[in-house]
Amino acid sequence: ASAYRSWVQSIASASAGAKAVFILEPDALAGWDCLSDAQRQERSDVLRVAIDILAADSQHYVYLDAGNARWHTADAMATRIKQIGTKGLQGVSLNVSNFLTTAESQNYGVRISQLTGGLHAVIDTSRNGQGPAPNLEWCNPEGRGLGLPPSAQNGNPIDAYLWLKYPGESDGACNGAPTSGEWWADYALGLASRAAF
Repeated sequence: ASAYRSWVQSIASASAGAKAVFILEPDALAGWDCLSDAQRQERSDVLRVAIDILAADSQHYVYLDAGNARWHTADAMATRIKQIGTKGLQGVSLNVSNFLTTAESQNYGVRISQLTGGLHAVIDTSRNGQGPAPNLEWCNPEGRGLGLPPSAQNGNPIDAYLWLKYPGESDGACNGAPTSGEWWADYALGLASRAAF
């Protein structure tokens, strides 16, 4: 935890005075079911510290990741967010590296906003142009397409559509793909050929 705090502080210092958007720890909040109570408290504490450090600069906008609409209910996710605390948060990030439709993610974001005193949201649309695979496969599923291009929205409560997962970045060594994080040109071309715009 102490090393993490130092790392976050170094990021905040390096970006001091620059307008920056931070997507804080995809899956950390939604994926803490496997942790013990003590580990959840530690994670909660370090996320709170990270928010405080990053949001201390008025040019920094912090979005705590809140998973996706089919992982946890909005009520459950709002409870976790409130456990961390909303002070300093611009909002939440949704659908990071996922394929759920923009409409489904927007509805989820609206509900979380209502339950958290008006937090805003950004939605990852990088691969959701054809929606999720029929079996909800998450690791390089076939037939997916680029979603809406990155753009600012009206902030009611959706602030932006963003391509947070680089189109073409592999989810892992499945469906003929290279290892996680590696560039896969064929997959990128497939996403582009089935783009929703």
